[in-house]
Amino acid sequence: MLPYAFVISFVVILFAAILGNKTAITGGSGKVVDSGPNDHIFIYNSDHAGPGVLGMPTSPYIYANRLIEVLKKKHAAGTYESLVFYLEACESGSIFEGLLPEGLNIFATTASNAEGSS
Repeated sequence: MLPYAFVISFVVILFAAILGNKTAITGGSGKVVDSGPNDHIFIYNSDHAGPGVLGMPTSPYIYANRLIEVLKKKHAAGTYESLVFYLEACESGSIFEGLLPEGLNIFATTASNAEGSS
């Protein structure tokens, strides 16, 4: 978990951190995923979830379509060679199932399918 003040939402912080966007984050350590084209990225998230939505410590929550757009943007920036995303949450399969396009060199694994408990 990246240590940031609660001035902006966790979703904004997480997405900015994944994209390596230091200017989008105020307060905290300033740490972001500052990766290059030869880097391998590992993301782990564990929280509550529901169909197409991931819980966060405070609202707003992460919606599957927004997360996928961030991952596409990260790929388009050419700032990783491969990305592994481990997601532990109930119904976590709904975040990637049928939404994560091929060709992004992302391996996503979840603790449950789109309808199950983890």
